[in-house]
Amino acid sequence: MIIALHGEYSLRINEKMNQIISGYKKKNKSGINITYLPDKPSFTDLKDESRQIGMFEEKRLLVGKNILTNKKIKKELESNLDEVIEGDNILILKEDKEIKGKLIKSLEKRDKKEVLVQKFDKLEGRRLRSWYKKELKKYNVDYQAGVVSKLIDYINNDLWRARNEVHKLAHMTMGEKLTTSHVTRYVRPEFDTDIFNTIDSLGRGEKGKALELIEKHIKKGDSPFYILSMINYQIRNLLTVTQLEGEGLSHKEEKKESRMSPFVFKKTKSQASNFNHNQLKKIHNELFKVDLDSKLGRVTPETGLILIISQF
Repeated sequence: MIIALHGEYSLRINEKMNQIISGYKKKNKSGINITYLPDKPSFTDLKDESRQIGMFEEKRLLVGKNILTNKKIKKELESNLDEVIEGDNILILKEDKEIKGKLIKSLEKRDKKEVLVQKFDKLEGRRLRSWYKKELKKYNVDYQAGVVSKLIDYINNDLWRARNEVHKLAHMTMGEKLTTSHVTRYVRPEFDTDIFNTIDSLGRGEKGKALELIEKHIKKGDSPFYILSMINYQIRNLLTVTQLEGEGLSHKEEKKESRMSPFVFKKTKSQASNFNHNQLKKIHNELFKVDLDSKLGRVTPETGLILIISQF
């Protein structure tokens, strides 16, 4: 059987692929019959792997990424599709963009017991709202009417960023009801990459440089609460990455387990070498105290930022 996943939304494609893999693992407890194909397999590789018998009488699950963008394999599949379909195993073809042409049309016409094609189009309207609601529910966030609309206004259908922002808001509100004011305070209409430069400076011990960057944020109108939230967000990302590094996982496994967008994971992984896990835990605890004191009016958020920088 072939399962072809393609379209514009890599996050939703990844979610679907992980769902299929999880379902397979529940039915096949050994977990040893999952094979990730090399980046550029030959047609012979596909054919042979699809026919190879799995151990313990289990069907094998084969995962291939961006195989259909390879013109040579694509052409051979068009002419010899049955040689792969007739195998007893399951082949997932995960494509990070929409696939067009003769092959995908041929796959779509096949019996659903042999081939399943799923295209992930851009989410809009009711479907986009539903996605945000499910993401908020995942983190048990109680939210005010209007929050989903505000999030869509600010982020629209950038689902990688939306997932990170919802995760951040769930932590920032600490169990209190999420309001549109929280969204306005802690989320920017476009992704702010400047925070990486600030954290880089702090990781190198350049506190003066970090203060200059924070001053630039404030001069252009950013709320100190927003800056605190972004530092908090990135420290949590660094905690996640340094913890995963200590578990002896591969780079690919770390990336998957982090649940970050590819861009955020890459930047965070690069920054992690400047910190150790215990140092980050101490900074995170101080961020929690400063954030709480700022909300209760014990310190101004500007003073809170200076206190946080002193902890690095």
